[in-house]
Amino acid sequence: MIKYLRNTSALVLRLSAENLNVIKWWVDASYGVHHDMRSHTGGAMSMGTGAVYSTSKKQKLNTKSSTEAELVGVDDVLPQALWTKYFMEAQGYGVSTILNQDNQSTIKLSENGKASSGKGTRHINIRYFFITDRIARKEVAIQYCPTKEMVADYFTKPLQGELFYKFRDQIMGVVPMDTITGDHRSVLDDEPNHPVPSDKPKKVYPKATNNAQPKRARVSNRVTNHPSWADVVKSKPPDGSNGRPLSILKR
Repeated sequence: MIKYLRNTSALVLRLSAENLNVIKWWVDASYGVHHDMRSHTGGAMSMGTGAVYSTSKKQKLNTKSSTEAELVGVDDVLPQALWTKYFMEAQGYGVSTILNQDNQSTIKLSENGKASSGKGTRHINIRYFFITDRIARKEVAIQYCPTKEMVADYFTKPLQGELFYKFRDQIMGVVPMDTITGDHRSVLDDEPNHPVPSDKPKKVYPKATNNAQPKRARVSNRVTNHPSWADVVKSKPPDGSNGRPLSILKR
């Protein structure tokens, strides 16, 4: 932790707005991650580059499924989303609020309320369908967001590797929110000691022809000072060696 903080001391939050009429929110929840089996809510808001608002908090009740935890997470973030909308409208901007959610069942419950409830969600309290009324009034819209693009996941649990760097760069404004999809490596980690995997030289093999040499002959023509075990196994042992890789055993 201390090493990471020292290496990122120059990393500052960068904010910019691409469109003052569109506010995007990302809401996510990690199911049963606390010792008392309660879930954790994460949320982030951006208007283009960087997270203007973010939240990470433990939920106040136990839930019976990840779908229910996601619905509770939406309810945790929705009041702030509505306040932001009203604030921007008071400044003279017509605002569209979009909630990004990565759980399809939660989206159905948010849009249809009890009409989409099944055996596993009939018990959910009516307060968590507050969003259904707001969607019906067209104050908020909810849409699907793939899990690998769910920025709010950064605030629900400790991430590792690609997703950590990807979401960190989006939240801190190193790159715009909508520019990164799929695998990503932080643009801050371009030191020579850590080469980007895509910079590695690619092996080019000649195209196969009718007169191509057998695989054994092609392997034997390689110039290498330190043959690998794979090369030894693929190559035919010389006569009189009794099948033992002499070049390796001598080492």
